Amino acid sequence: MMSGGSVVILSLLKFLDVPTKIAIGTLKLTIAGLTLVSMLTYFKGGAVDVRIAPALTFSSLVGAVLGSAFFLSLPEKEANLLVAIFLTVGVYFTLKSKPKFKRNSQKLSRKAVPIIGFLIGFYIGILGVASTLIVIAALGLFFRLDMLKANGTAKMIIFVNNSIAALTYASKGSIDYHTALLILAPLLLGSWLGAKTALKMGDKKLKVVFAAIALLTALKLITELF
Repeated sequence: MMSGGSVVILSLLKFLDVPTKIAIGTLKLTIAGLTLVSMLTYFKGGAVDVRIAPALTFSSLVGAVLGSAFFLSLPEKEANLLVAIFLTVGVYFTLKSKPKFKRNSQKLSRKAVPIIGFLIGFYIGILGVASTLIVIAALGLFFRLDMLKANGTAKMIIFVNNSIAALTYASKGSIDYHTALLILAPLLLGSWLGAKTALKMGDKKLKVVFAAIALLTALKLITELF
């Protein structure tokens, strides 16, 4: 849900003519709500790497706060342009195949952990589209986690970061709570129906659908620059 789902939610909000900053803030709130259950499930199942999760999460929080503050400080047109760029980057990771983890024979320096966490948080704070795939890829590449633990640890990082980012947006009045409540319940049902539909559609058709949605959203953001 989190990879293509964030694209769909953002697209829905933009086509409802929600201003970009409020759309991103509302996206953060809904994503936090959607990832809460999965994060708790992974944690209870022991699929969260408790060795690196605290340091990564803490450093990513700093990035999330700064990323959110930076984005909120931008004029609306510049914000639209930045989201269009980040959306394109995020969709690239969404359309790629799942990352194949290669075991690295060298251990990552402890000094690199907060840097990686900060960069992850900064990206999530600004937009966060395809954040699950990006974080999973980073955890597999730099920390040699298997897919299950990478996924569980990613869910924890994403939940905490989106929650903090949502608080930052809320402090600036950049969340549409009414819309968030209206779409959250259908999203929970829609995520289940979407998974069923996606299984029937197959990978190739699904990629075309997501690419089309992302392209239309990016075009709408660009047209708002003029």
